[in-house]
Amino acid sequence: MSIDVLIGVLAMCIAVGVFYVLFALARVGRPTRGPRIDRSARLNTALIVIDVQEDFTRNTGKHAYNGQATETALSEINKAVFEARSDGTPVAFIKYVFRDKPVIWAMKMTAGGMGTPGREGLRLDRALDVGTAPTFEKSIGDSFSNREFEAWLEENHVGQLVLMGLDACHCVQLTAKGALARGYEVEIREAGTLTNTLEKWRDLRSELVGIGVQVA
Repeated sequence: MSIDVLIGVLAMCIAVGVFYVLFALARVGRPTRGPRIDRSARLNTALIVIDVQEDFTRNTGKHAYNGQATETALSEINKAVFEARSDGTPVAFIKYVFRDKPVIWAMKMTAGGMGTPGREGLRLDRALDVGTAPTFEKSIGDSFSNREFEAWLEENHVGQLVLMGLDACHCVQLTAKGALARGYEVEIREAGTLTNTLEKWRDLRSELVGIGVQVA
């Protein structure tokens, strides 16, 4: 094989690899779509706590959340969990584990590997009152990518979601959009969410309110 052919093959492999990484990253950041629910048969509300894992909440690097904001959000989440259990509202927790190899590679290159398989930091934050609530794993932003989560909502006749967790500008808003696409009513409890991109959140907040999400 000539050097020119070898260089051409190498360039093509690099181009394919870059495309694969970009495709995987785009998939992570898109809300999913699915069949619309019958709200008349789904009268219950559920509290959904998204991605409150120690890789994210206990991170002290450049991607760390403000410490006081984190403590406040954890306190608000536990308060909401206590209130939900007191009145019989179903509660579920969502965990984010990156499974696509290009995304794993990107996270290891840019974020110290947080969120990638095998890390202790994948566990839910130790301050959370998880109790016996179910936990559902996802590998992209929108929680509705997990079919078992959807089945749990159906079993519990849930037609309205209250969302808390992180990141407000990513998985929380993607889950909200995935829920709206299926006909759920959605509320985001702002005091129980976290983000480091407040300016972006202000724009997203207006967008979400405009399409029907309640932001409390």
